[in-house]
Amino acid sequence: MNDEVINGIRRRVEQCRRLAGLINHAEARQTLLQMAKEGEADIKRLQDERSDGTPPTA
Repeated sequence: MNDEVINGIRRRVEQCRRLAGLINHAEARQTLLQMAKEGEADIKRLQDERSDGTPPTA
């Protein structure tokens, strides 16, 4: 997996967390935090796949 892709996901995770800290709407905040959590899970999955030689899944 290309480091550029993982770095892009990291930037979006950071942006979601930053926005969640700035807004005053509970549902939107929770949605952004959930998106960040899912992005972190995607990063972990991609890194695990890369380290064990498994091709990336769609």
